[in-house]
Amino acid sequence: MQHCPPAPRPPRLRGTRASPCLALTLALALGAAASAQAPWPEVALPAQARSYDIGQQLDMNGLPMRLTGFATETGPEQTTAWFRRTLGQPLVEDRLGQQRILGRADGEHYITVQVEPGADGTGSRGMVALTHLRGALQQQETIARWRRLLPAGTDIASHLRTWDNGKLANHLVALNRHSEQLNAQRLTAALSEQGYEIEREFSPDADTAARLPAAPTGSVTLLFRGPGKEAMATITRDAQGRTSIVLLTSVQMESMR
Repeated sequence: MQHCPPAPRPPRLRGTRASPCLALTLALALGAAASAQAPWPEVALPAQARSYDIGQQLDMNGLPMRLTGFATETGPEQTTAWFRRTLGQPLVEDRLGQQRILGRADGEHYITVQVEPGADGTGSRGMVALTHLRGALQQQETIARWRRLLPAGTDIASHLRTWDNGKLANHLVALNRHSEQLNAQRLTAALSEQGYEIEREFSPDADTAARLPAAPTGSVTLLFRGPGKEAMATITRDAQGRTSIVLLTSVQMESMR
């Protein structure tokens, strides 16, 4: 198995909505997950396949995942047949357009393989997604915690966590109808509990605000720092009274030990 940059464009990752059967199997596997955290499974690729990491590890809205893209010289039918033989049983199969999707529970993990024709119409390309089902419960607790820390009625629109090269990064998008000042106060208090200190607060001038696509009535950006970590939050309120909070945090893993 060779690592050959630059990597071909991977297929789009489909969620569990791809198939009711896939979603049901995943939910059942989550309920049956073992209490002890198991190592991530390894999925073999066809001989001569070129592989490339898409992410060492990431959390997508509460689902810890590892993604690996691949490209083969064999066509989608032959490549899918190879995975069908090697992934083991029971195996869930689905199809979306030109994409072939295979899924199987493996202890407290779920394996999804997506295969489709290559970009130039020859061979095939695909993605292997490993999902840590038990870890999803922990990440849902993180999302619930942010709902408690931010003003009442806040909706967490998305939460993405990635581990890469010794750095833990979080991207959080939250929505509510409170003022940017109240959101800034609650966010500052929440980050203070996590060891961050506010370093700077600023708002765009009138000319800059007028050019923003959301046409905000109010906007504030907050910069935070702490030992081995930093954070930036942008809080924007539009003319309809909707406020969006975009929070980016970055922590060097060494500082968490």
